[in-house]
Amino acid sequence: FEPLFERIGPVKQPLEEPTILPHRNSTIADELYQVPKKPTDLPWPRNTPRENVTPNWGADDCKNLTPIVRGGETHALQQLKINLVLKPKYVATYSKPQTSPTALSPSTTGLSPYLSSGCISPRTVWWAIQKALKQSNVKNPTKPPVSLEGQLLWRDFNYLMAHSAGENWGQMEGNKYCRQIPWDNDSELLNAWKNGQTGYPWIDACMMQLKTEGWIHHLGRHAVACFLTRGDLWQSWEQGALHFESHLLDADYALNNFNWLWLSCSGFFHQYFRCYSPIAFQKKKDPSGFYIRKYLPKLAKLPDKYIYEPWKAPITVQEAAGIRVGVDYPKPIVEHTGICKENMSKMAAAFKANKEAAEMNEPPKKKLKIQKQ
Repeated sequence: FEPLFERIGPVKQPLEEPTILPHRNSTIADELYQVPKKPTDLPWPRNTPRENVTPNWGADDCKNLTPIVRGGETHALQQLKINLVLKPKYVATYSKPQTSPTALSPSTTGLSPYLSSGCISPRTVWWAIQKALKQSNVKNPTKPPVSLEGQLLWRDFNYLMAHSAGENWGQMEGNKYCRQIPWDNDSELLNAWKNGQTGYPWIDACMMQLKTEGWIHHLGRHAVACFLTRGDLWQSWEQGALHFESHLLDADYALNNFNWLWLSCSGFFHQYFRCYSPIAFQKKKDPSGFYIRKYLPKLAKLPDKYIYEPWKAPITVQEAAGIRVGVDYPKPIVEHTGICKENMSKMAAAFKANKEAAEMNEPPKKKLKIQKQ
């Protein structure tokens, strides 16, 4: 994609803000755009009549929300200034894999909600990055795909794939980039995942952050997506994508579905034998579980030794921490090590079936006729 991008030529400068707005027919505008009349008039699912939809976050829910950002162009430009314009060295040395999924406030730029909502344009961000790079005096700045430039390129690549896939981008059936995998459909497992009740604190803490703040670090998103699909619960990525789209402040139709295709190994990524552990993966980065203690306060008094695996704590330790596993906090809904291996076998079978189906549908290759001299 990078060579293709380079052939397009330099990124255009952002347009100047308009000084005069064109006249519009308000009746037509209301029909086309359905302008929100109050803050809780959130976007609704595609192809669904508005009268059949209620907000995920009603007025009462909004009282308890602690979103990581506030909406609007003014806040977007402030975020851009604070995190990019005034930090040229940070911009030049930014490496996405080095950002922290357990930071108690975002360790990334925090611009994704503004980009997805159109509060700021990718061109504005791109040129702010270029300006900061020139001012940084860093001899060897990071390069795509891990750099900030790389994040914008990756965003556009996702858009290209979504455009190419057409109307079936958000589903398995009819999606030319998606492998057909026989996922289960278990509403109890799905709801436990949605509500942070899987019994695995790292997974549940991520889901509670999503529920209260509308955001999760990209590695947290990877972990919960893998857990829901090929890693543990064997539920369809489509259900996960819909839940993310309804809760993420930076929900984006192209990026969200691409990531779910990737993490479920349904498309673009094929190494299904690489699986996120809901315990070991994060334990290395946050051994004391500060992140878990913030988003799962019921577990806050557990010793470090048991914060990732509370079911292993002796009853006396649980009582001292003020919880009982199975009563105040659920036991694990699956046994990760065993189910993960089982699901790898299912993925191997699905990959084989998809390969065989593709080979059967391939047109026969024409034999080249070699003319005798």
